[in-house]
Amino acid sequence: MTCVPRATCILFKLAVLLALAPALHALEPFPLRQIVVDVKTNLAATMVKSTGLGQSNYLNVISGIANYFQHFQDADGRIIDPFYQKEYQYSTPCYAWAATALVVSGRQTNLLESAASALECALIELAEDKAAMNHGDFFTFPCMLAYENLRDRVAPERRKKWEQLLRQLQPQRCYEDVIIDKPRDVHNWNIVALSGEFLRYQDGFTDLSFVEKYLSLQLKNFTSTGQYRDPNLPLAYDHFPRHFLAAILQRGYDGQHRAALEELLDRAAWTSLLIQSPNGELPTGGRSAQHQWNEAEQCVTFEVWANRNKRAGDNLSANAFKRAAHLSLESIQRWVRPSGELWIVKNRFDPAVRHGFQGYSSHSQYNLLAASMLSTAWMLADDSITEGACPADVGGFAFELPEFHKVFANAGGLYLEIDTGADAEYNSTGLIRVHKAGLESLIGPSDSTAIHDEPLAIGIAWAENNGWKSLASFGHGAIKSAKFEMLKATSPALKFSVRYEIGSAATRSVSETYEVTPRKISVRAEVEGKTSKVRVRFPAFAFDGRDATQIVAEKSKVSVQLNGSRQTFAVESRLLKPLSRPGNWIPCRNGYLEMVEAEVKGPVAIYTLTPERIERPTISQAK
Repeated sequence: MTCVPRATCILFKLAVLLALAPALHALEPFPLRQIVVDVKTNLAATMVKSTGLGQSNYLNVISGIANYFQHFQDADGRIIDPFYQKEYQYSTPCYAWAATALVVSGRQTNLLESAASALECALIELAEDKAAMNHGDFFTFPCMLAYENLRDRVAPERRKKWEQLLRQLQPQRCYEDVIIDKPRDVHNWNIVALSGEFLRYQDGFTDLSFVEKYLSLQLKNFTSTGQYRDPNLPLAYDHFPRHFLAAILQRGYDGQHRAALEELLDRAAWTSLLIQSPNGELPTGGRSAQHQWNEAEQCVTFEVWANRNKRAGDNLSANAFKRAAHLSLESIQRWVRPSGELWIVKNRFDPAVRHGFQGYSSHSQYNLLAASMLSTAWMLADDSITEGACPADVGGFAFELPEFHKVFANAGGLYLEIDTGADAEYNSTGLIRVHKAGLESLIGPSDSTAIHDEPLAIGIAWAENNGWKSLASFGHGAIKSAKFEMLKATSPALKFSVRYEIGSAATRSVSETYEVTPRKISVRAEVEGKTSKVRVRFPAFAFDGRDATQIVAEKSKVSVQLNGSRQTFAVESRLLKPLSRPGNWIPCRNGYLEMVEAEVKGPVAIYTLTPERIERPTISQAK
């Protein structure tokens, strides 16, 4: 081994930093920096009750998923989807890594042969450019983690075969999201592939050229908050590529883009903390929202940043990230099926019904993707880092992510998400989510309907041209502009406004002013234009696939109850017509919503939302 003089190393590092300086200088200032500073002050002054979770709790969920799918492993190692009756996308390599984690942890050493068989099958498919459904981009990362942890547990000739296959792999053949003949955009698939290639580089099977080439192309896809722009800007696919990049940073990536990645991913990690629901959920909105792997990817990023902050001596931040990881895991635990695996979307329909699924969702691939992510989080988890308060607990902030057309606010654990220009295929415009710490998320509601089905979010409609127009129906591109303005913040209480420029002949704009405290949300909505009356609409959550809610409507308010929690929606304005329930159910990813609406004279409507725990009567009270 050649020894390089220390002075030479220092000069080399300085040269690298100087080379990176233009890229770092080109970054816009972090728009949420002051919010992060203020939140950290609040974290230091807040005590929270620990979730009680730790590294072993990841294995509990992984074990349930792996044991279920072990029964669907065929003789050559591949995992067969129980509904499609075929190997689906990247189920096999994700199973290999999940089963491997159970083996090396000592939790289930009996899965050694099953894990090894799945890994070998996946490596053969990858090396021969026969990855299931052409999803080779997703194979390498979990395959490398499984290989690294199994290579010393199998016979030398088997390890040699794996290594031959890993050397045989040709990225331009086995990956889909690559540039072959002419320049084109690359997106999240490519980041998954380059992260796998980095692990392959670390283990000596390739060089770093693929990683560096594609990272240089990917940097333009990041916003000033460090978030990733995937087509149509779904929030699930902001975080998805970032969690892979966080993992390779943790693994020691030190190439030419390290400084830029560290800055971008640090910003994004804090942004993700600020937009995390107090119930641990990643925000809803767009493609692949409401899938359990959304929270599993948070577990990975937050465990990485807990470790990084611990190494930096910032225990306050490390404790916050650790708690956020555990809140995410806690969310996933709520969705374990009696058979051990997960409902892959946050509803309780039989998986055969595919309610809330994407066209590409399967029971196998998205269960095992979550298990693979949780295996990575388990590997990274450091139980010496304790939980402290995280932003989802304390709130005291409201802000806009304009590129993702979202507004978020949190007042002491009462949290809301507004879509200011919805993707019509998945959501409606307006207030789409209300969560409160410790309460049932679904009654918030937790999501809106798709404009293409029937537009419905919490908000108003107005009389126009002998009909009704609703804010919810104005999807991305239909609204001229949406402007967020912070009016007052006296932590934890907040006051802010969102003004939508409609620009029609009859309606110029709709303005909403929100006042949020830890107990209640109050909204004043006003239409600027030619309208004599407005309707106030509330999506009452009705059915999750297993359980129906209890919906009680009175003259000016309606309550929705489920699992010991209640959301009360009340219209404070003078009514022309009391709250009514047309009775039709509208599908959303969580199940079904029922529209409840009231009519108010004039252009202004005021309404409130009050989520609360239902006090259960004692035996003596019940008598």
